[in-house]
Amino acid sequence: MNPGLAILHAADGFAMAMVVILIFSLGIVGLLAAGIYRSGKRRENEVEKLLEELRREEEEEQQKHPAPPAGANETRDPWEKDPDWWQK
Repeated sequence: MNPGLAILHAADGFAMAMVVILIFSLGIVGLLAAGIYRSGKRRENEVEKLLEELRREEEEEQQKHPAPPAGANETRDPWEKDPDWWQK
């Protein structure tokens, strides 16, 4: 290779290319981290809205069908044992 035409030595070019690739890679990782952070903040609001909607639906369901008092004519499926089966 003609030394007069070479702007950089081959080793210097390789080192500079590695630095550029490293900076590019760190930039991509930074952008991914920022996207995950923003997505996480948005998800909290969505989860809170869904939980609030569930709470409202449960309250409406309880108002429509109030729970019977404890011990009042409990019905069991045929496969269920008596609650005190172990005492017998």
